[in-house]
Amino acid sequence: MLMQLPSRRNSFRLAATAAVAALAALAPAAGAVAATGAPHTAASGTRPAAHPDGGGQYVRTVKLADGVSLGKIYKLGEHHFRMEGFTNGSSFGSIEAGPARPYAAGNLNGMITALDNNGNVVSWIQRTSQGGGPHTEKLADGETVAKVSRLGPQRHKATLSLGGHVLGSVEAPAGDAPYGVTRIGGLWVVLDIDGGIASYVGPADPDRCTVTSTINSLLPTKGMTVELTNRPVPASGPNGPQAILKDKNGTVITSINFNHPENTEWGLKMTDTRTGHPKLLDRRPKGTSAPRVTPFPALPKGCPTGA
Repeated sequence: MLMQLPSRRNSFRLAATAAVAALAALAPAAGAVAATGAPHTAASGTRPAAHPDGGGQYVRTVKLADGVSLGKIYKLGEHHFRMEGFTNGSSFGSIEAGPARPYAAGNLNGMITALDNNGNVVSWIQRTSQGGGPHTEKLADGETVAKVSRLGPQRHKATLSLGGHVLGSVEAPAGDAPYGVTRIGGLWVVLDIDGGIASYVGPADPDRCTVTSTINSLLPTKGMTVELTNRPVPASGPNGPQAILKDKNGTVITSINFNHPENTEWGLKMTDTRTGHPKLLDRRPKGTSAPRVTPFPALPKGCPTGA
């Protein structure tokens, strides 16, 4: 029977330089901390409903950053997921993200694990810290700036900005939720109640960062279309942009993608595939005219736009 263990707070500064072996040895005795936050809103101090029987439908198992721990992910409902952490078969706790609290994070002796309410998981070892309390620091992407302010005893807020423009904020309150968590594109930010920050650039949410549009094909067969799907390049997303040629019934005829950007037989070619702003070049049969140039749909704000 899977249990959601009680929260046990570990500051980001504790064991931030511990070796992987130490992480593994300490894992069964340490508890992950359940806490979430959201852009522009304070993290709630109320713990999501516990699921002591494991709850929900098993989705998958992922390997965590220490190389020995595993995270088992369960779907509890629409936009509602829980991740249970295990080392050597023993659970060290769980984190849960749902509609009201879309992000959650736990700190196991310097190994940060974060979950969103679409079931996406990232994990990393936080080896450095620029301190706690009120301060300003650059985050893992090297561009976003976090300005941490003190709101009260064991309560801090981080305002995030890029180029002088505020992107959002996250708050870490006291109580059973000592971590505030948010994500902007592929940048994850975890704030603890002492004002310490951990950040990581991970994969973008593949659902939110995938956009599709359809155009009519230039081929003479009536009803043929080209479906244009834009998404971050493989360094940040699943498979990058792609274009799919379909007949009038929606059956796939052929496709081109990030790794195979041209099909001369059907007159399809993609350009600018690494910029986040790809274009489709398609032409009429036998190349009798200059190719038509069609931009792919724009990626949503905050999604990575280059490899």
